[in-house]
Amino acid sequence: MSNDSQINELIEEILDSDRTPEEVCVELPELLGEVKARLRKVRAFEAELDSLFPSMAIEESTSPVNLGETGLPRIPGYDVQAVLGAGGMGVVYKAVHLQLNRVVALKMLLSGQYASRQEHARFLREAEAVARLKHQNIVQIYDIGDVDGRPYFTMEYVEGGNLSEKIARSPRPVTESAQMIATLANAVHAAHQSEIIHRDIKPANVLLNRDGTPKINDFGLARRLNTDDGLTHTGARMGTPSYMAPEQMTGDPTAVGPAIDIFALGAILYEMLTGEPPFKGTTLSDTERRLTSVDPDPPSRRNAKVPRDLETICLKCLEKDPIRRFATAGELAEDLARFLRHEPIRARPVSRIERCARWIRRNPLPTTLAVTGILLIGLIIIDSLQNGALVASRLAEKSRLTARLESGVQLIQEGRLAEARAILEKLGDGGSGDLRQRIDQAVSDLSLVENLDSAGTKRSMVLKETDGDRVNRLNAAANYATLFSMAGWGDVGAESKQAGQRIRSSEIRSLLVTFLEDWSVCEVDARKRRWVLEVIREADIAPSSWSLRLRDPENWNHVDALQTLEQSAPEAGRPVQSLRVLGDRMEAAGLDTVPFLTQVQDDHPDSFLANLVLANSLHSVNAPEAIRFYQAALAIRPKSATAHNNLGVALSILGRSTEALSHYKHALETDLKSVSIPYNMGLELLESGRAPEAIPYLETATRLAPALYETYVHLATALLEVGRPSDARDLLESILTATPSGSAVRSRLDQLLEQCQQALSLPPDRTLDPH
Repeated sequence: MSNDSQINELIEEILDSDRTPEEVCVELPELLGEVKARLRKVRAFEAELDSLFPSMAIEESTSPVNLGETGLPRIPGYDVQAVLGAGGMGVVYKAVHLQLNRVVALKMLLSGQYASRQEHARFLREAEAVARLKHQNIVQIYDIGDVDGRPYFTMEYVEGGNLSEKIARSPRPVTESAQMIATLANAVHAAHQSEIIHRDIKPANVLLNRDGTPKINDFGLARRLNTDDGLTHTGARMGTPSYMAPEQMTGDPTAVGPAIDIFALGAILYEMLTGEPPFKGTTLSDTERRLTSVDPDPPSRRNAKVPRDLETICLKCLEKDPIRRFATAGELAEDLARFLRHEPIRARPVSRIERCARWIRRNPLPTTLAVTGILLIGLIIIDSLQNGALVASRLAEKSRLTARLESGVQLIQEGRLAEARAILEKLGDGGSGDLRQRIDQAVSDLSLVENLDSAGTKRSMVLKETDGDRVNRLNAAANYATLFSMAGWGDVGAESKQAGQRIRSSEIRSLLVTFLEDWSVCEVDARKRRWVLEVIREADIAPSSWSLRLRDPENWNHVDALQTLEQSAPEAGRPVQSLRVLGDRMEAAGLDTVPFLTQVQDDHPDSFLANLVLANSLHSVNAPEAIRFYQAALAIRPKSATAHNNLGVALSILGRSTEALSHYKHALETDLKSVSIPYNMGLELLESGRAPEAIPYLETATRLAPALYETYVHLATALLEVGRPSDARDLLESILTATPSGSAVRSRLDQLLEQCQQALSLPPDRTLDPH
């Protein structure tokens, strides 16, 4: 195709859609300058025609829109602040609705008095389409109006950028991609139920809130089903080539339906998984050829981390034949939800024979058919001859790989996570689809267990000279709730029976039950704790009597019942995680846990957790002995931030400050989010006479845990020591009213405030009234 033909085609595409020259030339950047120049000539010619033959459909209003000193339009009731972007038909401003003091996005027809009747109608159609849709993942319309003959409407202002910027040609994580498309599919399904087809879904039209919540935008090409508004010319291609369905490419108005939006969602999922659209060619015509006649490469060929099931879902969306795609966007969302819950999906991959048949249908020349038929027969014959020789070797290889997989799963259940990952990440599938699915599931389970284990371990972090146990348990409970929800097991308050049944079907069911038991120890909200216990009852298929007694709230404050559980623990055969839970129950009831935890460590000397919890029970009463078990824990997990931190506290108790600081630094190398580490580091430096070095660590601790009021005592002390009484006073005044009155820490904060006032020579009547 010549450059002139291509330029003319691009100009037509701009005039028939709401796209900019930059958008249509994204695959032909060398033509952008010429396209812009010719488009200006076309616009000027249209303006001359309109001046000679004004349209009767538009009310007479030839005055330009009133501009302020900034060059931005003046619109009654709004403060227009900046231009956010412009398309082929409209310009979008950032504005403030003065009466409601609300930031909005204001879209105004770009062409002003030169807009054609079709442009006016399309602009108003977009406002009408969005106004009909009420969904949390679709940008909402607030107002519509007209100024100086130029229509506008205001809509929700979304300030987190768009999905195209987030992808930035780099693959996104698998779970994030599946969750994103599931969310968008539900929103698109809601639009389809309101008989609205978007027709231009693409990453640039998916806006993101600051928290990452997606919002579908730009319904300028939207069309209502079962209507003919006359706004799309016969043969006009509406959409963006890399995300258009093949039937869109023809411009056939009878092909408009939900299937084209489902195709676009599949294209976005493909781009999130691989970093590239599925049909991007070197030129526009090459892209069109690929779209209509070439099957996309499987995403796993471009990104080996893409699971087989998610690839199947993606390719089903990208079927050339609309009938072969998901029937509705809702079905797409449901299959993605099954994938995220690690359940079997309903979509099925295309067989090799079917792929050949499709290729033949798209290339119907007799010669091609004949050659393809001969090749196909030859392949079948060769395949049948080779089958006998390959079957035995494939079965043997599959058996070997299955044994390795089962070894990896067993290592996960034993808590030997690093060894499990070393096996599973290098495990091939031997060409077996069902084995690949099991391997992918095992790797997913491993990642979940690693995160759950981290949450359970971090709750054992020690804070020097304060009771940080409550803070750590609250954080652990919140982390457990988030991780179980993200894994698809269920949200707190949802149907506990369903959540338990999902966990029951997992290969790591017993391990998940132990983490749920630990969650029940950490959870302080009675309603949430009751829900967790209900899930455990549903998930544990055949619980022992010992486990049932451990989980019974009636026994938690019953000393005799706890002692009976302690005595029978060796015969119960429960994992260290459950024994730790019993230790926590005993400690809460006022019992001495050291003998029990010593027995646990004797029975499980190679367990990181057994050594860690025993050391924790000893560090305040027998620091030298605690150090020995912390060192044993570090020998098992050398990079454990919790073990390094707690060993530092034990060394500090013995006055071995230099060694303590070294371990705190090791802890900070692997964990920047736990308050215990910067808190202990800052306090150790302060007590060593190094107040200037202590201040940054203590400030970090206040940001990580604003309600840990002891941190403010040490930070204010450090500020006073370095001669900053004014900063210390401001800090204390900002936190004093939030500190519980009558508490020891409140009294210490009051004393420090008085010291600040004395240092600043303030009169006594300037003392801050805490009430």
